[in-house]
Amino acid sequence: MRYINAIYTTHQGELVSNEFLLPHFLKAVEVAPVSPEHQQELIDSVRYFLVGERERYVVPGVLDLGSFAKRAAAFETAAERSLEALSQQITLATASTEVSFDVIVTTTSTGSLMPGLSYRLAARLGDRVRSDTMMVDLHVGCTGSMKALKLVGQLDATAANCLVVSVELPSTLINLSSTDVDVWQGNCTFGDGAAAVWLSDRPPQGDMALAMEQLRYVQHARTGLDLIRWGYDDYYTFRLGNENTFNRDVREYITQSLRGIEPAALQSPHWAIHPAGIALLMRLSRKLGMPRNALDASVTHYKRFSNASSASILHILRDEAATAVDGGIINLLTMGAGFNVIYGHVRKER
Repeated sequence: MRYINAIYTTHQGELVSNEFLLPHFLKAVEVAPVSPEHQQELIDSVRYFLVGERERYVVPGVLDLGSFAKRAAAFETAAERSLEALSQQITLATASTEVSFDVIVTTTSTGSLMPGLSYRLAARLGDRVRSDTMMVDLHVGCTGSMKALKLVGQLDATAANCLVVSVELPSTLINLSSTDVDVWQGNCTFGDGAAAVWLSDRPPQGDMALAMEQLRYVQHARTGLDLIRWGYDDYYTFRLGNENTFNRDVREYITQSLRGIEPAALQSPHWAIHPAGIALLMRLSRKLGMPRNALDASVTHYKRFSNASSASILHILRDEAATAVDGGIINLLTMGAGFNVIYGHVRKER
């Protein structure tokens, strides 16, 4: 049995709202070299994607990132700040212990660094990291943090204390020159965030004890490979196989993946669901027969921070753990490129 002993979270950069972004995004769309009909489609899409009051953190100067070099440099600077904030929390939380980490697994889908995130974090953690600590950097996507948790959960007893770290900076991907609706969906949907999870083989060390009772992973690579993917311009861009059928296809894959789950397990009021979008979440909850308040934490997170890729579900899990009763179940559900779905639950022991 693995236990989540602590979850550390941070947001770096500048906090911006839909209200702030809308005129900048519309200005970019209005000069796009497309037909009047397609231009109107883009304008309508941006207005739809930015409907309502919602915020997100972005890298400084996000509207001026116009080259690979600027985007890569922005990612590195923001990633370093995120790791610094997380390392301070981890160091403070473990100051009275003699714990050292046997494994550090990091994940990001929005940038690439050499040396990787794990080494940069290790350099900040002092004697919390040994020379024989195993360090692994994953490049995954929205399911990255849950994949890392599942990976750590399958390690043997020599991995007594592990760190899983997610650093996602989708604002470095914003592309104001695109004429494609799905790219603008990515521009409008994502925000930056980071989180770290301390896992151990025993619970009494951290400020919480969440027993990882199940993490079920289902991949649909044969049919869902093209559903979410990268496009390329001067950097990576968020692309969908078919934006018109995206929500329907995602709901179907998730429904397929949850077949066989005990209905009683799905009735917990505590859910940490990846915030892929409010409309998608609402339709998904109805299709699965979730409790009415199952979406509350994910919707609240989405309104405050937007979709921070693999970091979001860890933020939401931390919020849910604060209100769940001892012995209560918190369900986990995330989905992403591949196409893959991860469902699981943890039980709060403290």
